[in-house]
Amino acid sequence: MLFRDRIVLRRLGLVACLLYGCTSEAVLEPPRPSPVSGTLALSGFVAAGHGTAPGATQHRLVLVPGLDYAGMQDNDIRGFPNGRWVHGWNQVGQRHLRLGRGPSTSRFGEMEIMRALHRWDDVPLPDSAVVTQVSLEIVVESGIENPAEVMLYEAHRDWNPGLGGLQRDNTSPPAPGEVWWPEAAQGEVEWGLPGASFASDDPGLGDVAPLALATAHYVPGASKLVFSSGALAQYAQRRVASSKPLLFLLKLSDSDEDLVRDELVLYSAEEGDSFCVTRRPKLTVEWHMPTEVVGSTQEVLLENGRSVELPKLSTKGANRWALSFQPRLGYESPVIEARGGSAGSVSEWRSAALPSEVDWDWIQARLVAATNPVSLGTAFESEFEDTWVPDAKPEDQTVTWHFTDPLGREIELRGTYEGEFRWRVAFSPKVPGRWSYYLDHNLNWPPYRSEKVVFDVLADDITIVLDHLEDLAERIEASNLTSRRAKFETFGDELMRLERAGVQLLTPEDFRSERGAQFSARVDEIRRELGEALPEQPSAFNRKIRRSIRRELYRVLDIRPSER
Repeated sequence: MLFRDRIVLRRLGLVACLLYGCTSEAVLEPPRPSPVSGTLALSGFVAAGHGTAPGATQHRLVLVPGLDYAGMQDNDIRGFPNGRWVHGWNQVGQRHLRLGRGPSTSRFGEMEIMRALHRWDDVPLPDSAVVTQVSLEIVVESGIENPAEVMLYEAHRDWNPGLGGLQRDNTSPPAPGEVWWPEAAQGEVEWGLPGASFASDDPGLGDVAPLALATAHYVPGASKLVFSSGALAQYAQRRVASSKPLLFLLKLSDSDEDLVRDELVLYSAEEGDSFCVTRRPKLTVEWHMPTEVVGSTQEVLLENGRSVELPKLSTKGANRWALSFQPRLGYESPVIEARGGSAGSVSEWRSAALPSEVDWDWIQARLVAATNPVSLGTAFESEFEDTWVPDAKPEDQTVTWHFTDPLGREIELRGTYEGEFRWRVAFSPKVPGRWSYYLDHNLNWPPYRSEKVVFDVLADDITIVLDHLEDLAERIEASNLTSRRAKFETFGDELMRLERAGVQLLTPEDFRSERGAQFSARVDEIRRELGEALPEQPSAFNRKIRRSIRRELYRVLDIRPSER
């Protein structure tokens, strides 16, 4: 490689970043996806009253706020047992909830009690579903030094989660009708006792039931709380049957509320940006339908980035359908889509992440081995919200997304402030494959860093792939690199990914068509810019080529002549 090319190549370390407006030239370990592997369950059923089906297909419904499900809200309420408070706020939009008592202080003669409310509405299950098991998982943000019992209660009295108070900032007094410590609805409905404290078997009188649904024993260092019990499953069954929301109160046990002089901080439904959902509360429901008409299971093993359309099934009169996936340990889950048809019409593919009601004569499932898929040629977009900005105007603050592309290049993008405590990022990824990112900021203390999130950029249009090949060719020409080796080391990986993405979109007929020939010819043209021309005809063994390959391997592996 020429000395001049080494200089240019170092400068081109910034090329990928500059395409996206970033400031980093780091090269990291690229994200490595796993295949999709597990069992797909599919069942069609009818409304109650049409008999029962023994051995109905078992399904697992996983609900996490965001993405496919938007029916959950949680609130942080705080105050004293006699109804007074220090901070009389409606807090629905902050990224954490707290349990216990605030840090020890003598300023007000007592520490506030902190509790949390969970409201899971629009649980997408048929009212005749049989619920067999339920678990609620909550991730711990920061723990306490003492062990404690965390109690989960059924709340009798519903509430209005609100919008964050009069200023919609989670640190202003509750607007009329919003929940807070003394009232289920400010100015309208009081709790029986402040903090949803009155326990009674009579739902018309009590704030909560006298018997807890479940408990999670917290030990110092624990990363999550998991609630699961027969009582919790029975409660979910009753609420699903009556099409009502699941209403939970979370608190430390009475004795721990007085003994623990600190607050257990849990991540809320608002943690993270649009795709950062792994720290948010997760509700898992195991269920089946006694009126199943069609049921099947399918073992799946599918490479990342690929998709498969399963055979069509007759609906046999079923007008409600559920598709769920149980991954094997260490493997990923697919995106599940479905379509159907009747009387000569065919629907578009639609998400089948949640049970749905349809009127089809046949149904077909499609699995896409990808996480948070983004089509090549379209924009990745995400938003982040945090109302706790105590030291400066939010519009003067910086929220940064740190992306790692499939080639290991780090790309930093600053979010644009959209108003109302929201920051947004948008860009068009140029490389197919698995991306990852995290975001960070210093809006408050301590500095925040999200968990790592992945998304897959998939090609679904050969024309878009050709456009990206043209863009790649233009960048190679503009690079000012003169040696093929330097060009290959800079652009070779990107060509390989675009070539694979294009080939996977072609059928054998497409591959031999004019469009396929155009694609193949363009790949060959770019490949010749990165290396020697390929032979047009098969040739016999060539010692000269063999020696050339051996020298290249010695160079790449840094093997000195004395070691050969």
